Amino acid sequence: MPMLARSKSYDRTRLLKRAAAARKKRKHKKAIALYREVLAVEPENSEIHQKIAPLLVHTRQGSEAMASYQKAAQGMLVRGFDDRAIGLYRAAADNLPREATLWRSVAELETRRGRKADAIEALLDGRQHFRSRKRRPEAIGLLIQARKLDPTDFRVSYDLACLLAKSGQRRHALRLLAELAMRSKGRNLRRVRARLLWLSPSPTSAWRYLRALSVGR
Repeated sequence: MPMLARSKSYDRTRLLKRAAAARKKRKHKKAIALYREVLAVEPENSEIHQKIAPLLVHTRQGSEAMASYQKAAQGMLVRGFDDRAIGLYRAAADNLPREATLWRSVAELETRRGRKADAIEALLDGRQHFRSRKRRPEAIGLLIQARKLDPTDFRVSYDLACLLAKSGQRRHALRLLAELAMRSKGRNLRRVRARLLWLSPSPTSAWRYLRALSVGR
């Protein structure tokens, strides 16, 4: 009876060297297989997850890529490297732009670092990837998160009001627009008054729109 072959010993250095060479030659599937051998032994290694994640994107393994990006980012957070974690989440969001969770994660970390303006911009960037009717709830969710950070941001509130109106939440949209009208001027006020007239046509809303056109108030 033939003897069973011994399993190969784990040679981390060799695996990583081969994986790097495969990645350099754009042999993505081979590189992934080699990195997975390392992860089988070191499943929480954030550096390896950081290396494999973009390769998984290239091979259209989106859910696996997202999981690796998240593990890589979490590993950076545990070690206190918050900015590196933000960078990883941003890279993940750029590569997987229709994963709302990634844009939320960027915003949450930016907020934690005291960069509220950057958090809002991340949410607005993410919102642009959810323009279809089917993905509208995700766009609304991102805008609601942004509005919690700054209720006075015109772009956020106006866009949110428009999406709410399209989603059948007309009353909520009208309330947001009325609040915006109270603190807007010039072009922004004209946009709000035009939207209010469209959503709720009446002599009063028409007069307010015409007044905004004439005096910009």
